Amino acid sequence: MSLNPRPTRSEQREAARAKARELREQRAKGESRRRVLIFSVISILVAVVIAGVSWAVISFSEDSKIKAENAKKVPANISTQGGILIGKDLQIVSEAEARKTNHIVIYQDYQCPICQVFESPNAAQLRTWAGSGLAVVEIHPISFLDGASLNNYSSRATNAALCVVNSQPEKFFDVNTALYANQPAENTSGPSDAQLKDTLKYNGVTMDDEMNTCIDQKRYETYINNITAASFQENAVTGNTKVGGTPHILVNGNLYDWEGSLANLGNPGRFSQFFTVHQKSN
Repeated sequence: MSLNPRPTRSEQREAARAKARELREQRAKGESRRRVLIFSVISILVAVVIAGVSWAVISFSEDSKIKAENAKKVPANISTQGGILIGKDLQIVSEAEARKTNHIVIYQDYQCPICQVFESPNAAQLRTWAGSGLAVVEIHPISFLDGASLNNYSSRATNAALCVVNSQPEKFFDVNTALYANQPAENTSGPSDAQLKDTLKYNGVTMDDEMNTCIDQKRYETYINNITAASFQENAVTGNTKVGGTPHILVNGNLYDWEGSLANLGNPGRFSQFFTVHQKSN
């Protein structure tokens, strides 16, 4: 007698059906798990996309709001024509005060290498004349040379300077000199915003939230565009001609003619003589 009798055909068919049912159930469970997994992944992806879109919309909305608000802003401590008037003790003075004494007007662009030729050797005597009250130095930072920089140094430096004028005007003269000292060569990258902030800090500016935000937002971008356009369309302050380029320098309304010679422009003795000739009589 056999200990393991061979299954009958009927038993074999039943076993096959049972195995088939088991496989179908396993496949069904697997499909169900896959559907749940796929649905979960899709749900997560949709949530991520929605969150990303929502963040982008909110961020864009906030940026647009900030830009719209900044477009209306004008820095404090600045003249009606966009000049920073520096008088006795290097403090900001009024336009009325400027008319009472010798008045030096300088239109400049921080990316302008010719402006640097004038500024670097003349900064010391301009500081002396203004600090002593002998003259008011009116500086007009404008920006039209971003195309000569790989990272818009002209407008970013001008904005940083106006941020200083707005909240810490007593630091402007030093900052103005420092920005020229750090002027990049044309068609290269200038100092980053972080490096501009370091320059300001090194020259006595307190880098508080106001200053950092002003620089990060490029708060005066629209204002700079407006005063730059106006500078080329209107007669220069105290003069009777339009600004044709930078530097554009006047002493008591008399245009400083350096005869196209950089040696003349960078000669502080020559400019001092011009100032003496055109000084107001007491």
